Amino acid sequence: MMFRSPEQKYFHDVLCKHIHQPDAPLLLEGGVGLGKTRAYLAALAQTSHTVALVLPTHQLIDQLLASTDLAATGLSIAVFRPARLLETHADYQKQREAARAARVMLCTAASVVIDQRLQGEYHGATRRDMLIFDEADQLPDMAALQSDCVIEASLLQNQPLAVALERISTTSSRHIAAEQKAAARVMLEILAEPVRYASVGLDEAGNAVLHHHLPARLMKKISNRTSTVFISATLSHAGKFDNFRHAMGLENISRLSTSMEPERHGTLDFTLHAHEVETEAWFTATLQSIQTAPRPTLVVTPSHALTERLQAAIGEQTGLLIKAGAWAGFDTPTRWRSVIIPRVPFGAPVVVDGKAVTSYLDAHATASRRMRQAIGRGIRTPDAVCSVTVLDARASKLGAFVPERFTPQWEQRRVFEEGARIEWTLSKAERDAGLRKAALKHYGEKCQHPQCNVTQPHLLDVHHLDPISEGIRKTTLKDVTVLCANHHREAHFLGFVRQSQHEPID
Repeated sequence: MMFRSPEQKYFHDVLCKHIHQPDAPLLLEGGVGLGKTRAYLAALAQTSHTVALVLPTHQLIDQLLASTDLAATGLSIAVFRPARLLETHADYQKQREAARAARVMLCTAASVVIDQRLQGEYHGATRRDMLIFDEADQLPDMAALQSDCVIEASLLQNQPLAVALERISTTSSRHIAAEQKAAARVMLEILAEPVRYASVGLDEAGNAVLHHHLPARLMKKISNRTSTVFISATLSHAGKFDNFRHAMGLENISRLSTSMEPERHGTLDFTLHAHEVETEAWFTATLQSIQTAPRPTLVVTPSHALTERLQAAIGEQTGLLIKAGAWAGFDTPTRWRSVIIPRVPFGAPVVVDGKAVTSYLDAHATASRRMRQAIGRGIRTPDAVCSVTVLDARASKLGAFVPERFTPQWEQRRVFEEGARIEWTLSKAERDAGLRKAALKHYGEKCQHPQCNVTQPHLLDVHHLDPISEGIRKTTLKDVTVLCANHHREAHFLGFVRQSQHEPID
């Protein structure tokens, strides 16, 4: 059977429909366990279009080539690799021509940026009928692109930066690689038309570097083609595609764009230790969680420094892997029985020309997306059973990052922080204390709403028939009534509704 669930078949059908009649860039989000890879490979096998299938890294390309999904669909794919990954120039040229000739070519997102700057002369991905970006959630961060947009100091030849970049971008010398020419053109674009979310400068070693707050904007023209498709398990945040659209610079998206979750896939339970990170209690609790977690255990950290610190304290243990950045671009045949997240993976700032710049758009959106990916490591198979332990109190404030079918289990573990002492500066309408006594004496100690029998004085309020917030006035007993707390709130609500409908308040 090609498809294992109705959701997987639906994912496939939506993509086929878009390929047949594209209307705008398509965003397809399929939760972990849906089987996105087989669904889109099957769709590509059924079309005659030329396609560039784009992944963030060469590691992910290798994983796709080795997948059972590729074999099951019978799709023929040729891979493009940059010259630095091949032994000889002849090897590079041979595989480049094979990739250009193939109906379906597999390449990285960074190479697509290069191809656009070289007007399709690099490997021709931007000249194809369809561009499909898998693992598209990684595009806004685009770590591979950042490393590719570096020009070594030796190529600058101590010239002023703009002069050196112009020389490199226009040279016909074979000693300067196509990747370097493209990088120079990208940097010149930013220097010529500065934008607040991008900077070009020199790093400490004197290399020319580009940094983008929104690096995926470098693919804006490609991304806005109607025949472009973005596929991932985490394209949305809080149920919307807004953050991804902003990061990519998408002007419109296809009416077929959708998010879907498998109805059944794996079992998760959650434990939340709401600690303040980088405290002794937090680190101790993290070590205890790792020691007692069912094996095999994956510990997902946001930095190599924390990985090394935990590894030094725990030592080498069978069935334990502590890994930085395991939320993306990481896959193993291991079926993890436990996933431990010591701290919420907010993005770290990057420094260019001595100034700190942030990564992807919004720290909470980034962290939420990465948390969803980390959790997904525990449900890679339909019958997976995994315990997820989170040790950072900030996880409770991230919003919806748990797959919908597991939300009840997570909500039981959430911590709602209350009781903190904060200072308020209030502006409130002054009230005459004598008015309450007079009103209760005049109307009696009973709620004036029909059929209400509340008579306890401490449960009764004096309600102003016209809002006191409108300003200073002389109030008489005709201007007020006595209501219980519930009917007092109801009266204000009904007054608000009538005002919003431009009706007079009785």
